[in-house]
Amino acid sequence: MEKQNVKLEKEANDYFRKWIIEEWKHHNTVDSIYQLRIIKPEELTFTKEEEYFKILYKNEMVGFIGIKNFEKEIYLYRFFIEEKYRNLGIGTIALQKIIDMAKKQNKDMSLEVIGENIARDLYERLGFKTHYRKMVLKINDNIYEN
Repeated sequence: MEKQNVKLEKEANDYFRKWIIEEWKHHNTVDSIYQLRIIKPEELTFTKEEEYFKILYKNEMVGFIGIKNFEKEIYLYRFFIEEKYRNLGIGTIALQKIIDMAKKQNKDMSLEVIGENIARDLYERLGFKTHYRKMVLKINDNIYEN
């Protein structure tokens, strides 16, 4: 995979509403505990810290990365690559570009991995370490669907 074929392009948050819904649907396929309640794109809200980037491969959008850019930390909030573009190294290059951004801003990075997310191997290859494990007891089904 040639790095110059993969680019990040910042875009207004509203642009990503439908993409975020697709990411949530993907989490429903990989996580049996967090069966997320899918909402309509127009119901999504964004915080002032959120920034989103198109992931372009050969000038075609194949996914996106969403971060929360805090004062001392960049939190990888959302990361999605279309299925047919996975396992080609695109995600590695895109995430490395966000890591480079964090280094330039002298900020730590963090993220949460839901369930047995296949991206866990990627995160570990790029240097992320498990800091703690979150455990969940589902009680309030108004938040998550079965």
